[in-house]
Formats: sequence, structure tokens, C-alpha cells
Amino acid sequence: MPFRSVNIPNSRLTEGQTYPFRILKSVSLGPEDNWFVMQDPLGYKILMPKGFYEDYGFEAGQVIRCRVDKINCNGRMFLEPHHPFYAEGNVYHFEVVGKAKQQNILGEDEWLFRVKDRIGKLWDVRTWSRKLWESDPKVLPCLLERIKKGKLFLRIEGDHLSKPLLKTGKKYPFTIVDEKVNPRDGFSYFILLDEQDHKHLLKKKYYTHYRLKKGMRIQCRVDKFTSEGFFFLEPEHPCYQEGKRYNFKVHRLEELVFSDGFRQKVLVLLDCFDEEVKVHVEDQQAEMLGERESVSCHVDRIRKSRLELKICAEQPNEK
Repeated sequence: MPFRSVNIPNSRLTEGQTYPFRILKSVSLGPEDNWFVMQDPLGYKILMPKGFYEDYGFEAGQVIRCRVDKINCNGRMFLEPHHPFYAEGNVYHFEVVGKAKQQNILGEDEWLFRVKDRIGKLWDVRTWSRKLWESDPKVLPCLLERIKKGKLFLRIEGDHLSKPLLKTGKKYPFTIVDEKVNPRDGFSYFILLDEQDHKHLLKKKYYTHYRLKKGMRIQCRVDKFTSEGFFFLEPEHPCYQEGKRYNFKVHRLEELVFSDGFRQKVLVLLDCFDEEVKVHVEDQQAEMLGERESVSCHVDRIRKSRLELKICAEQPNEK
């Protein structure tokens, strides 16, 4: 099976690692479509969206440190520059400039503080303590859990649900009781009800091919509790279970060609919905497996319905 060559406009760095990048210049690709042209440590160029970081004070010629936040299945790299004042995992004190009480998409009351950071941007922080909310604090100690696209994800230090309803890593039964559009982000969500009659959210767009609908009973794994105050749930895949072995149809072979000359072979498989699943393989593996009709893989992980596969060392004989 011949390879399909795919050019990747960045060099191959390691996801999750931090590297120095030089800002070469700013470019505009259209109205409100502005980018920084970055130079990576190997001398190759990559674009980083400018809008998220307008207040960081970045200038052409400046060298900044960026985390390789994600490398998608096509090899494209996404950067998250270090914040000029804050680092993930640390606790900082933020000035409180307001507060609000509101109802979320589940109809639950939320108590929010609005805080201001060192560059003047405002962020909403949820509290689980009505007593704290009513005490009108002037300053709040907040744990910075994550920075993504310049947004600070904050949680008040020591403030959390006294008894978490669900345990991370465990599976629970849920019933789909409704579907709503969240006005905060415009996305459609399934409303799930657990066995204690507590409601939870499941973003619909990741699971349209699961054919989920109101009234269905489903099993979900609890991945984490988000800083927005919701559990992130992963419903069971209709065809696959993590840790088990399955056969996948071979669709095609690709060769990712990075700007630094590095070449990565990719085996493109099809799942039970004919959705593509891409697996990086060594050159020798690619030659051997590319001629097969199907390959056997372990399902290592399923997240947002996407399969992460590991090719089995032993493959069944094909007739």
C-alpha cells in the first residue's frame, strides 16, 4: 500500500514539554485573524494565535517559553506561552471586584466571585461556600489549576465539595433526562441523572455517532472534576472497552513530513463507525502492517469518544 505524504508546517517537538520560541513578527490573515510567527528551537516557523495573548505584552524579537500543549493526530502543534505573572499549580491572591448569584444550565444555584489579575483581566471563580460568598472578602487565595488559550482556571484554595458525589476513575449508571443548549458557550449538552438524583452535563458534539437520546440508560466513567464545577464524564463506547483487544480495518498509510525533515509513518485504521483512528508506527511496522486488511490493537484509552490504540505485537494470520 503506497504512502500518502502529508506536509506538517512545524518541526517535531514533544507534547507537554516547554521550549524557548522567538517571536519573529505578527501577521493578519483576515479580519480578527491575527497571529504571531514563532521560531522554534530548531529554527523552524510556527503560527500562534495572537488574540488570546494581546495583554501579555509580547513583541517581535522577544524570546518566550511555550509549552507544547497538544500535538493532534495530524502532527499539528499547539502552543501555550508562559503567562508573564502566573504559573500553573501555584496559589495567588486575587483582588475581588464583584460577585454574583446565578443558575447554571442544570438549574442549580451558583455563587461566583469576580476577581482581577495583575494585567487587569477579570475572571469568575465559583465558591461552594455560601458563608464565604456572603462575607464579602476583599482578596481571595486561588489555586491556578490550568492556563489554556490565555484563560486562567481558578479554584479558591481549600474550597471544595465536602463530600464528592462521584469518584474519579469509577463508572456509574446515568439516565439521559434532557438536552439543552448552554447559553455560556452555545454548545448542546445532554443532561444526565445519577442514582442519587443529581444532574450532570455531557457535551453532545463528541458523541453524535453514539446515537444517544433522552430516556436512555448509559454507563459513564468519571474522568475528573473540572474547575467550572462539573464532573467530566466519558460514556461507554458502543463497540469497545478500554484494555481489550480488537481488530481494525486498515484504511491507508500516511507519512507525516515535518518542516525539520523528520518523517513519521502513520497507519490509518477505521473503527466500527468508519471513523478514522491514526496510530504512529515505525518504518518496519508500516511496511508489514500496511499490506494487511486488518490489524489487532489494544484500546488503551477512550476520551471524548476518540480511541487511543496500541498495535499488538502478535497479529492473527490472514487467509
